[in-house]
Amino acid sequence: MKTHEITSFTGYVIAYVVLITTALLLIPMPFGIYVILVVAVPSLVLVTLLLISDLLRGRNPQLSGFVRGTLAPSLFIYLLIDAISSMLVTIYHLAIISYLMNFLALVIIGALLIRSSNQYASTRHDVSQSLRYIAYLLIALGLGYLFGAVYKPLFYPFALVSIIYLVLASLTALTGAVDIDINRFLTSSRSLAAAVFGIGLFYVVLSIPKPAQWNIYVLIAFVIIASIAITYAGYKLLISGLGNVEVIEDEVYEAHKREIRVVASPEYARLEEAISDFVAHGKKDKIIMYLTHELTKDGLDYEEIMARLDKLINYSSIVKGRGRVSRKLIEMEIRDRANLVNELFKQLYGGGNTNNEGW
Repeated sequence: MKTHEITSFTGYVIAYVVLITTALLLIPMPFGIYVILVVAVPSLVLVTLLLISDLLRGRNPQLSGFVRGTLAPSLFIYLLIDAISSMLVTIYHLAIISYLMNFLALVIIGALLIRSSNQYASTRHDVSQSLRYIAYLLIALGLGYLFGAVYKPLFYPFALVSIIYLVLASLTALTGAVDIDINRFLTSSRSLAAAVFGIGLFYVVLSIPKPAQWNIYVLIAFVIIASIAITYAGYKLLISGLGNVEVIEDEVYEAHKREIRVVASPEYARLEEAISDFVAHGKKDKIIMYLTHELTKDGLDYEEIMARLDKLINYSSIVKGRGRVSRKLIEMEIRDRANLVNELFKQLYGGGNTNNEGW
C-alpha cells in the first residue's frame, strides 16, 4: 500500500472514530437523537461513500468519480434535509413543512444529476441521457410536492410525469446493453411528459368540489383538447419521421449513385435531377415525364410508351408507408430503384454506352 493511500485510509478511520464518539456522547442529551440524525448519520454515509470512491479509483475511475461527485453529496443532502424535515414536523406539527423540504431536496439532487450528465455527454451518451431523465424525474416529483403543499391533488400530474421519466431512464439505460436506438421510436420526451401531465391535470379538475353535472362539460373539453393534441403530435411525428428517412436516403444515395449507368445527352442535367429524385426519394414524376417526352420524340405511341415504362409507373415505395424504417431497408430499396433505372435505360437504349459510369 502506497504512502498516500495509507494517509487517506487513516483519515477515514479518524473520521469514523470522531463521528461514532460524537454520536455516543449525544445520545443521553435531550435533543441528542435529533442532532445524530441531522449531522452524524448523513456525515457517516458521506464518509463511507467517499471511502468506496477511493477504493474504486484504480479499478473504475468513471464510477469512482460518479460516486464521489454525485452519489455521495446527493445522499448526504437527502438524509440531511429529511432529518431536518422530520424534526420540524415533530416540533411544529405542520405537514406542509415535509412537502416543502422534499421539494428542496429533490430539486437540489436533480441539479447535481444534470451536472453529472453533462460530464458523460461526450463519452457515454446513453449514461448521460439516462442520468438526465432521472434528474427530470426527481425535479418533477419535487414540483409535485411543492404544488401538493398548496392543493394535494396537484401532486398527481407531476407524479405521472415522473413515472414517464422513470420509464425513459430505464429504456435509455438499456440502449448500451442491447443496442437499441431509442430515438427511432421516441422523438421527444417533452411531448410525452406534457401528455401525461394533461391527464393528471384532468384528474385535478375533476377532483375540485363542484356540481356533479359540471363533470360532463369537463370531460367534453378534455376530449376536444386531447384530440387536438394527439393530432398535432401525430403530425409532428410523421414530419419528423419522414425527415429522418429522407436524410438517410440522401446518405445512402450518395454512397451508391455511381452504380447507375445512363447514356449522356444534351439534356443530361435534367435527366440527372429526375434520376436523383427517383432513386433517392422514390419520386418518379420527373423521370416519367422526361422519358415520356423522349420516347414521344422517337415516334412511339401511347400504348408503346406505357408498355416500356410499366415497371417505373407501377413502382411503389414501401419506405414511406412505415412508421419505423431501418437504414438497411432504405438501402435495399435504393438499390432496387437504381437497378430499375439501369434495367430501364438498357431496355430503352439497347445498352448503348453502358460503361459510362459516374456523374
